Amino acid sequence: MITSLFAAAWAASSLLETASLDLATRIAWFKVQAVIQLPIITGITCFILEYTWPGRWLTRRNLALSSFPIILYIGMMLTNDRHHLVWRSFSMMGTLHPEQGPGSWLMGIYFLVVLEALNLIVLGWLFLHSPQHRWPVVLMLVGQFVGRTLFMIDRFYPTNSVLPLDLLGMSFEFLMYAIVLFGFRILDPIPLARQTAIEQLQAGMLVLDPQGKIVGSNPAARSILGSPTKRLLGRLIQDLSPACAGLIGNLQATGQGQGEISQGSGPGTRYYQVEASALNDWRGLAVGRLLMLHDITEQKRAQSQLLEQQRALAMLQEREQLARELHDSLGQAFAFVNTQGQAIHRLLSRGDVTTADEFTSRLVEVAREADVDIRESILGLRVTLSGQGFFPVLAQYLAQYQKNYGIQTRLEKPETIPDGIFESLIEVQLLRILQEALTNVRKHAGARSVQIAFGLENECIRVTVQDDGQGFESGVRLDPFSEHVGLRVMRERAIEIGGSVEIFSAPGAGTRVVVEVPMNSK
Repeated sequence: MITSLFAAAWAASSLLETASLDLATRIAWFKVQAVIQLPIITGITCFILEYTWPGRWLTRRNLALSSFPIILYIGMMLTNDRHHLVWRSFSMMGTLHPEQGPGSWLMGIYFLVVLEALNLIVLGWLFLHSPQHRWPVVLMLVGQFVGRTLFMIDRFYPTNSVLPLDLLGMSFEFLMYAIVLFGFRILDPIPLARQTAIEQLQAGMLVLDPQGKIVGSNPAARSILGSPTKRLLGRLIQDLSPACAGLIGNLQATGQGQGEISQGSGPGTRYYQVEASALNDWRGLAVGRLLMLHDITEQKRAQSQLLEQQRALAMLQEREQLARELHDSLGQAFAFVNTQGQAIHRLLSRGDVTTADEFTSRLVEVAREADVDIRESILGLRVTLSGQGFFPVLAQYLAQYQKNYGIQTRLEKPETIPDGIFESLIEVQLLRILQEALTNVRKHAGARSVQIAFGLENECIRVTVQDDGQGFESGVRLDPFSEHVGLRVMRERAIEIGGSVEIFSAPGAGTRVVVEVPMNSK
């Protein structure tokens, strides 16, 4: 602001010099200009130093040192009549022509060479180290070059133009500074605050050009990728992370992109959620892309621990459930064996061997079935969900089921149902329900094949187990103990997770078991 006031005063004195008619008045206004020029040139240098590195280079000591040549030169001008070190004489040949003294030449070298060289060095350093300031630097350099060139022409090759060349040069130079100040808002704290916030972000930030090359990054992104700025700039994003390249493809197709990437291996693996956004200019044209990398490692670990805890809880509950089921099924089987054994004993004591033989055959059949049930229970218990996922485990169980019993199995699952759609407790209960349904197919249906189909309906999953067996009339109990226990087990398990089980059958039409379970436990 102070430099601008001096510049305005200098412009006024330059115009007054041009308008003056007598030599003495012109000399007086010329000397006023000479005094005012010194703070202007020094003020420009101080502005550049403060702008390049606020508070670092424009210290009180440097400000005092830069004021010393101004004070010295003003003193020499005020006492010029005694020593003529600044001007030897003045002559009038259309324009005022001063004969420069050695002091004037020395001060000219200081103000127009030394300070100008200092300006070039400082602005050049800023141009190389701060890409966001390059355009302001270019404008300031152009303004200085044009302004100082016209000033030198006016001093050493004066012309009779309407407006002095040095005034035109100064006007152009300050016009460039005005564009830098108000057009680029270089002293506005908001851009600096924005840049500081970006530098302090915990999330990584990558700026890409339209070709997918990295043109900017913040410290967090460089830390995540393990590369300094020089190694990142100009590199294609797919060279650093193929997963990010896939997000860019989704961004081009849908206008948005989000996904996950991982860095490292083993226990030190870090996981990041990547969000891709398009960068458009005021015309709506794409000028680049922005990638934000959020560290979700701790969330992943917490989710993994929670999942393991849920699985452990589901395992304990499953053990209690299996204990009750084995007690019921085996208890009925042993009760039947006990009853049959006593009946056989009484028949033999009466000598009714034929009837005793029939009872014995039935006893052997029930014992055989109980043995098969126990083996199948053991097979089911061997099937665990830990770390494998529901659908891979179910497919494995169906393959073993088909191999053991010769019943063809087919699993149908639409792509709309992902592998991790169920909570741990629902996974365990649903798997046991399907195992029990398949057990009933083996024992009662006389089927050659069975199909398990999954479907998504509202917020529930519907599972249909359809066999091609003999079927039965609804409401008729097929077995004195096993069918009743199996159906009760399935319904209890479904109710426990907020689901339901329905059975539809007809003689000769097979049996259809429909299980509905929520995606989240209730």
